[in-house]
Amino acid sequence: MTVQPSPAMRRALPAPLRRLLSAGRRIWKLAALQSAVTLVLAVGYVWMSDVYIRVEVAEYRAGAALTASSLASTLSSALNERLALVRGLTAFVEVASGAGNFADQFPRYAESLRRSVVGVRNISAAPDFVVRIVYPLEGNRKVLGNDLLKDPRPGFAETVQRAIISRDVTIHGPIGLLQGGQGLIARQIVYGPDKPWGAVGLVFDVGAILDEVRFDRVPPHLGFALVTDSGQRVAGDTSVLGNDPLVERINLPEGHWELALAPRSSWETLAHADPTFRGFQAAFLLLSLLTEAITFMAVSRRYSLERQVDLRTAELGRTKNELEQFAYATAHDLQEPLRAIASYAQLLEKQQKGRLDEESEGFIREIVDGAGRLKMLLRDVQLFLAEDRVPLGGVVVPAGDALKAALTALKRRIAEAGASVTAEDLPEVQGDERRLREIFIVLIGNAIEYRHPGRAAEVHVSHRRVDGHDVIDVRDNGIGIDPRYRDQIFEVFRRLHSRDEHPGTGMGLAIARKMAERLGGRITVASSPGIGSVFSIHLPTPAFRGFP
Repeated sequence: MTVQPSPAMRRALPAPLRRLLSAGRRIWKLAALQSAVTLVLAVGYVWMSDVYIRVEVAEYRAGAALTASSLASTLSSALNERLALVRGLTAFVEVASGAGNFADQFPRYAESLRRSVVGVRNISAAPDFVVRIVYPLEGNRKVLGNDLLKDPRPGFAETVQRAIISRDVTIHGPIGLLQGGQGLIARQIVYGPDKPWGAVGLVFDVGAILDEVRFDRVPPHLGFALVTDSGQRVAGDTSVLGNDPLVERINLPEGHWELALAPRSSWETLAHADPTFRGFQAAFLLLSLLTEAITFMAVSRRYSLERQVDLRTAELGRTKNELEQFAYATAHDLQEPLRAIASYAQLLEKQQKGRLDEESEGFIREIVDGAGRLKMLLRDVQLFLAEDRVPLGGVVVPAGDALKAALTALKRRIAEAGASVTAEDLPEVQGDERRLREIFIVLIGNAIEYRHPGRAAEVHVSHRRVDGHDVIDVRDNGIGIDPRYRDQIFEVFRRLHSRDEHPGTGMGLAIARKMAERLGGRITVASSPGIGSVFSIHLPTPAFRGFP
């Protein structure tokens, strides 16, 4: 675990080392921010690319669905057209079988059926389920004499049995034909007055049906598979069935076929290979690089400005220290001549008492009073400037003792004003008794000075605990403070009344606030004009603050 130096430890380090640590922190923050921007961009890319791919997949699937629907509709029409021929042949045989010239009429009717659609391999009639007539005869002689109910080839006899039961057209195939090639055999039973007369059948060339459907309309990025309900391949590549295909169903008199369209790999791979997605990637990369560059320049500029601010702050700090030292030394050095002026003015006043006219004596009194006020002002200036230089006591002190000492110092002013000061039991606080005493003197002294002219001054000191702080409230019933001036009263030399109304240097609250901040706390005020004010001293409790 990395241990960060405390502010006090950093202040104790040499200036070059502090600057090095500050530069290191800036570099670390810059790297952390740049990394955060990169992470956000990476997360944004993952999210946006996922959305883009899903949109692309949806578009590809929508296009494939339209193609599959069109192909399935065409295939269904082609099959139904051929099944209608079988039903027409059955009706013809039912009528013509009783005529004496059936054998002569069959070829002419069969020829008309062959011409109506492409891909009819042969048309047959099987009285008593034995093939006796076939058209055309050429190339189909092998089927003559074939007993349909005893055909040993798989599925042939079963197809006839299903036709007997269903009384509708049944399809068998695709199968290898005796004549060669792949075909579909469609059969239907012809019924006589008392029993089945036999069966009729048409054999269709599978290739001719597929050519009519035109599977070349399938886009090159997709594959298709046409299978029966039992899973037998009719056409296409059955491997696409494992790639989340779009499936269209082609219903048949018994059962159905399924037409499936899918990419040869996957929909996502297809979307990733799309040129528009490549364009999206390029645009996002360009935008990311631009964002990274702008972030780097902006942050670098910010830290460059911070560095300049630090340098200027350091210069201002040095200048401030020099000015404070100058002001402190000036205030100190002026004390001696000021004492001389005050002493000689007082001597002059005693020696010339009764010898000078009233106006001249007034001049001397003004000199004495001005020297006194200047002495008090220089004292407060020294106290304010020296506050940062005087070390903290670093001990736990009873706040009540500091209050008693303050009341002893203010005893004469309290008596002259006819004021009353009451206090609750105050806790021990981590602080400095001298500073706490001075804060009490300022706050209680102000409560007496700014008392209401229509009532006796009452001051009450109490304690409460808030968020790890000991809060000491100094409440009065004085003239109060206008809300507009609640912050200004803590400024140096800030006065809301003339010196004739309320004498003083205007530095008391500024000194009190600086002392409270030096103790790690603060002073706040709540006031109602004409009713009174509450000045609150917030000090960390010993459990929450340790002194260096």
